[in-house]
Amino acid sequence: MKINKLLSLILALATLLCAVIIPANAAEADTNEHIEIYIENEDISEETKEKIIAFYTNGGEEQEGVATYGLTCTLFGHKLESTTVSTVTHKVRSTAPRCLEKIYDYEACTRCDYEESTLKVQEYIYCC
Repeated sequence: MKINKLLSLILALATLLCAVIIPANAAEADTNEHIEIYIENEDISEETKEKIIAFYTNGGEEQEGVATYGLTCTLFGHKLESTTVSTVTHKVRSTAPRCLEKIYDYEACTRCDYEESTLKVQEYIYCC
C-alpha cells in the first residue's frame, strides 16, 4: 500500500515537472533572431557599406577565400576607411531585455579585402 502511494506521488511530481519544463524550453526555442545594422559614417563608399553589411550578417567572421592584398597595399600600406557600426540582434533572450546591441570600430581598406572590427560595447537592451 505504501509503495502505491509513493509511486503515485513520484508520478504526480514527474507530471508537474514536465508541465513546467516543456513550456520553458519552448519559450527558449522560439527565439527568432533578426539583426539590424546601423552605420554611423554616411560619407563612406557604397563598396565599404556592402563590405560592412556582409561582414556583420556573416557573424563577424572572415569571408571565405584568401584575402587579396594588391601591390599598392603591399608597397604603400592600406587606404583605410573607418566608421562606427552598431548591430542590434532582436529576440536573443526569452526574457526582458531581449535584444543585444553591440557597437564596433570598423576599418576596411578601399584597395583590397582587408577589414578589421573591434568590439567596444555590448549590452542587452529593451526594444521588442
